[in-house]
Amino acid sequence: MKQDSLINLAIEILNDKPETHISKFEKLMDILLSLFTDRIENKKTQFDRERFYYINLLTQKFIVHGFSVKKLIDGITLDSPSKNLKIEMLDPFSIYSLVRTVIENYLVQNYLSNSNLDDDMLQLRFEIWMRYGLLQRNIEPESDEAKRVSELDKKSIENLENSIKTRKGYLELSETKKASLHKTINKEWKIIFNKEKFYPVSWKRLMKEAGIKDETNDQIYNFLSWHAHSQSISILQLKNMWDKDFAKKNVLTSVKKLNMFTGFIISDIIKSDKEFRNSYENLSNEYKDLINFYNMTYRGTEYMIEQLKN
Repeated sequence: MKQDSLINLAIEILNDKPETHISKFEKLMDILLSLFTDRIENKKTQFDRERFYYINLLTQKFIVHGFSVKKLIDGITLDSPSKNLKIEMLDPFSIYSLVRTVIENYLVQNYLSNSNLDDDMLQLRFEIWMRYGLLQRNIEPESDEAKRVSELDKKSIENLENSIKTRKGYLELSETKKASLHKTINKEWKIIFNKEKFYPVSWKRLMKEAGIKDETNDQIYNFLSWHAHSQSISILQLKNMWDKDFAKKNVLTSVKKLNMFTGFIISDIIKSDKEFRNSYENLSNEYKDLINFYNMTYRGTEYMIEQLKN
């Protein structure tokens, strides 16, 4: 990425025109979808690790939510045939909820693919995450098919537990810490291992793990948490919604955050999955610059696909 391109992009985005941010959002979603389209067209649909397969699914989920936001940006219609009534409006609240889901989706994807960690640690994280999900699905089966699925889940949980016990992060723990880990992973999957210790962590800590700069990190999660839940602050926002331009301003805020995380996930999948690298090389310089700009600005130069050039 050339420094001139970075400066021009920064100036354009700092001008803070709504149409600029929405245009960047549409381009970033186009990039993400085109990466997957290229992979399918080139019959690169196989994965040599189950973990990579689930990272792929997480990214597909991200795409679906992103395109739903794209639809909502155009507004919704409240219609009542019985009253012959139609009200056109923006819906920032549904967008808030989707963007929160997108952010969490990204943080899980990064947790399982973080390029700063070795493969054994990433496998340990994946196995704990998978085991936790299967454990939560453990409901009383009411049909033959449900019983079959339940038995498969139990077998999978057993296999995952056996594999967890072979991982370096687990083996480095004392016997007391191992016993504590077994209890913890029944309640939590967001766990960081550090030598002979482990720590259950928050979503905010996962943002730090993803390399997001502190000043950006502090602005993101609380904002989305407030609006995604029916706490009083979100209802107060609804009270203010009919004020002039309130909805437009809040939709724009969400799009800006979505742009960051779309840039992040594109960089991460290219770095964690070599099959996406060729697709990246085929992108236009404009699209490459966009990916690298968001990563450099909100994470750092080490998260760029290409480094800066004079």
